[in-house]
Amino acid sequence: MTVKPEILVEQIKEFGKLHRITPYLVGGFLRDKFLRRRNHDIDIMVEKDALEFAGNFAKAYGYPSPVFYGRFGTAMIEVGKNKIEFATARKESYDENSRKPYVKPATVLEDLARRDFTVNAMALNLTTGQFIDPFGGKKDIRSRIIRTPVEPDRTFYDDPLRILRGIRFAAVLNFTIEPDTKRAMKKNAGRLLIVSQERIADEIIKIISARKPSTGFFLLYETGVLEIVLPEVAALKEKRTDHPCKELFEHTLQVLDNTAELTRSPALRISALLHDIGKPKTLRVENGKVSFHRHEMVGERMSLRICERLKISQTDAEMIGRIIRYHLRPHLLAKENPTDNALARFIREIGPDMKGLFIIAQADITSKNEKKVKQAKENILKLYERIKTLNRKMRLAKFKLAINGFDIMNILKIQPGKDVGNVKKKLEEMVLNGELENKKTVLRTYLQKNHMQFVSGENRNESTHNESTVGTMENKLH
Repeated sequence: MTVKPEILVEQIKEFGKLHRITPYLVGGFLRDKFLRRRNHDIDIMVEKDALEFAGNFAKAYGYPSPVFYGRFGTAMIEVGKNKIEFATARKESYDENSRKPYVKPATVLEDLARRDFTVNAMALNLTTGQFIDPFGGKKDIRSRIIRTPVEPDRTFYDDPLRILRGIRFAAVLNFTIEPDTKRAMKKNAGRLLIVSQERIADEIIKIISARKPSTGFFLLYETGVLEIVLPEVAALKEKRTDHPCKELFEHTLQVLDNTAELTRSPALRISALLHDIGKPKTLRVENGKVSFHRHEMVGERMSLRICERLKISQTDAEMIGRIIRYHLRPHLLAKENPTDNALARFIREIGPDMKGLFIIAQADITSKNEKKVKQAKENILKLYERIKTLNRKMRLAKFKLAINGFDIMNILKIQPGKDVGNVKKKLEEMVLNGELENKKTVLRTYLQKNHMQFVSGENRNESTHNESTVGTMENKLH
């Protein structure tokens, strides 16, 4: 069902007039009207029973039945891409160790006072057209400022998730956080420990999806929040050596912004954010030289744990880890002018993640020398075009050996172990080099004829033992 959000607002207005109930348009939809941003989340507040209002409205217009949240006096209706939340005007109070509020009925003004920021604490009376703005939200929108409607320390102490929301709004809307509000965020950052990991993860993903996500991550660092929600990224800011080397934190956020210019994929942006997180753990200074030996391997392992905290899907987490592990390879290959066979092996290793890997490779070029950056990007893109041509020609990304590990064990009469992987890898290389046809009968015949060269001592003894045992049993049977 396709319905424009403006049509839904007009229908709510007419329904309110018909039933003599005043609905108020509030929250992000109203804010974004002033910012001329599209928003499909419509917040409606009434001073009467919002659950009854929502149910009757849905029935009157043939919309899906609402989902009710009785404790908060709210109801949600989904109409196509639009989500309409109906809420009874309320006041809130909090326990010290929980961000779940106790709710009481309230007036419109009392409801606006309990909201997170002034830009969200405005209301439009849909019956009369009166605009209600007790905290100067419209002025703050014009000034592009994030500020709390009441004392900020209380706002963030009661609900610390608002710290992340404020940083997200600043990043997504390109607003500045008002100084007192920012100080209160820093003071109450530790309160985020009472917030569920799911809610924190949701805000982090929204921040990383901003047009220029570095804005949000600089704010996370400045307020002390990054150390709590992503300590591995905060560690990139540590200065553990006086030797001049690239500032890891600033470099990482530049790579993140570069990636954001190339893709909207949250998974690839996370790959950019985490691509160097292994460096602080691997930093060494020897003979006056800085090194980060195998930081990509360490980073891959760390990224999998972080992705679990951020509730990233298993598929995306594995892709992120793989990109981090191989993120240096395109730069090395671009310098080496590799053979087609070497590129073929590389394509087989990376598979369908090749495009994402080269996006990160481009983004990872951050030198201040424009000529150097231009040349490096040209080399990377030239290599990528060569890889695409080779892949189209050989269909390497979808290549699959005609026999599997179980076939290899049966043919060679060996046990599971590293020999099986080594044999498979050798066969793949021979097929890709054109030495063998990728046919089951051809590969089986080759393995049978060259049995001994593929079997290690341990498996050879096992194979011989098996053959001897079989022979003994046959003798006994005869």
